[in-house]
Amino acid sequence: MDGNNAISPLSQAERTKAIDSLLMRLDAIARLNEDGVPLYSSGLSNRWVFSRRGSWMGGFWAGLWWLRARISGAAVDRDTAQRIRRRLVDQMDVKTINRSMVFWYGAAPGALWFDDRTSHQMLETAAEVVAESFSHRLGCIPLGSGMGGGDAGEQCISIDALAPTLRLLAHSSRESIRRLGGAHLGGTLAGCGTREGAYHGQVTRPSYQNPTEAAGRWSRGQAWAMLALAQAAELHGEPFLSEARRACEYWLTSRTQLIPVSHLDKPQEGEDPSAAVLSAIAMLGLSNQPGQTDGWKAQAERILAAVVRSRYFISEGDLAGLFVGMRYRTGTREELVECCCSSFFLLILLLVAEGKIGVLEL
Repeated sequence: MDGNNAISPLSQAERTKAIDSLLMRLDAIARLNEDGVPLYSSGLSNRWVFSRRGSWMGGFWAGLWWLRARISGAAVDRDTAQRIRRRLVDQMDVKTINRSMVFWYGAAPGALWFDDRTSHQMLETAAEVVAESFSHRLGCIPLGSGMGGGDAGEQCISIDALAPTLRLLAHSSRESIRRLGGAHLGGTLAGCGTREGAYHGQVTRPSYQNPTEAAGRWSRGQAWAMLALAQAAELHGEPFLSEARRACEYWLTSRTQLIPVSHLDKPQEGEDPSAAVLSAIAMLGLSNQPGQTDGWKAQAERILAAVVRSRYFISEGDLAGLFVGMRYRTGTREELVECCCSSFFLLILLLVAEGKIGVLEL
């Protein structure tokens, strides 16, 4: 697993500094627009685009404040997380599986860590409405038409939201919804997976022969699959443990750099640090399973060190905590942006490495 990845893990001082800067960054962003949800800021511009509802980013904005409340113990941080979470309810009826991202990451920390009653209720309701979108024709819950999915989204299987959908449905108090989670897992993997451990980001009925690109080429899509499989292994064991290992092994053989290019067949488009972060969380989750070697944990630590020490993360100065972490479509082009999603997962990875939260706890 070492390959050309000779890099020392972060020191405790480096981890602490990175965590503190990410947490303090929230204040700087919130001051720009107290009522809106931050969507993205292009490059190092610190010029945020805000939205009233937040699309699929809203849950991560709430999630970041729940993480801060978990670390700080401050009532004001918990109150902020609750206030943002309350605004997420407007997304409940949007026809998209990405509601799982909104409500799992936006409400689960409140329910699991603070026993917040409203968060518990939100998770129950979200699991019900997401489950209602299950398509027996597809054998899973489709991407859906909302949040940019369009009409084709009703026939599209997407890998991105599989991990939070599994957790959301598994958390339901209704056995029928928990069973549906298993069906959705099977249908999504059947549609997007390959025997080699490579995964399509999306496939569309009726033929399944028109994926957005070759399996495993899109780094973030492959990383989303790895995270979902690690969660599935945690929830159900085999055969998902073997599938998770196969997907992670494919990652290592297909990507020689710790921070991979966004698309293997379009290296000129540049790297996607968020894909590296997601892959590292998946590897840490895999390392926690029976029979796995310490190599997965060591590789995850190398990835984390590469990201934090990279030009994509600012650790000092007025912009400390700015993580230009995700390739994101802003209008007609895709570019590197700072966004709540990539900052959330980098913070998760750092907190797991620091022993502040458990791996795959969210």
